[in-house]
Amino acid sequence: MDFSYSKWKKAAALSAASLLALSAFALTGCGGQGGEKAAPSQPAAASAQAPDPNLKPGVAVVHRAADVKYSVPEGVSVLMYHMIGDEQGNAAIMTEANLRIQMNYLRDHGYHPITMQELYDYVTKGVPLPEKPVCITFDDGYLDSYTIVYPLMKEYGFPWTLFLITDDVGKPYNRMTWDQLKEMANSHAVTIASHTLSHPKLHNLATRAEKEKEIVEANKALKYQLGIDNVWLAYPYGDYDDEVIDICKKAGIKMAVTTDAGRVHVGSFPYDLKRAYIGNDISIARFSERLNKDNYTPV
Repeated sequence: MDFSYSKWKKAAALSAASLLALSAFALTGCGGQGGEKAAPSQPAAASAQAPDPNLKPGVAVVHRAADVKYSVPEGVSVLMYHMIGDEQGNAAIMTEANLRIQMNYLRDHGYHPITMQELYDYVTKGVPLPEKPVCITFDDGYLDSYTIVYPLMKEYGFPWTLFLITDDVGKPYNRMTWDQLKEMANSHAVTIASHTLSHPKLHNLATRAEKEKEIVEANKALKYQLGIDNVWLAYPYGDYDDEVIDICKKAGIKMAVTTDAGRVHVGSFPYDLKRAYIGNDISIARFSERLNKDNYTPV
């Protein structure tokens, strides 16, 4: 392994302050006023120009107004959703009406959803983000991610990420088909990434070969079916160990998210990023809190 989590934490403690200081200097300039200011120009990945015709499938492109201000935020919330529907008795399943209420809140309060690439650049290099950034993710690959989430996010102009269990594609109950996923991948409205092959608890698998299969074969499926060169992963159940991280690195995964509660910061370990659970039992007040705090009120 190139470096362990503990070694990363020591390095991050030193580098995070340096990244923030350098970013702040770039934003304020010599002799400027204190506080956050907009970058003099937007990052190319977030420009309002037409997508690069050579852009590969499964990569979200975001269009923002030219006057959107950029700065280096203290932290970013990565929202974690699952299924959208009207099923009773399961708080993890959010109604479409409540999802729309939350997206209205983001729009009306000036939040700017960001892509996984923007999140990675912020975490690893302290790259400025649009003001009030937030990252929207959906896990698993339920059919409603195609029938409800996909058109709704296009309506709002919000980039989002779908973490897909590749072996579940085409199953008869509430799962998408590869044709539906291909449409989404080619739209550049959503980033499609890996949630492994079959969604096991990775650290419970008996051998390295089994862990490798879950990560490597999922990436192969994304490449074969959709043409995606995947570099992002959501650990099933947020579960991983040092061996899994080593496999991720060797498989080309650059960043992975967990189910641990909290926000992401400059210098966070990119293979252990926290997310904020969002279910149907999260009121708009608690939704707002999860956008802005590391230690928010639990469910």
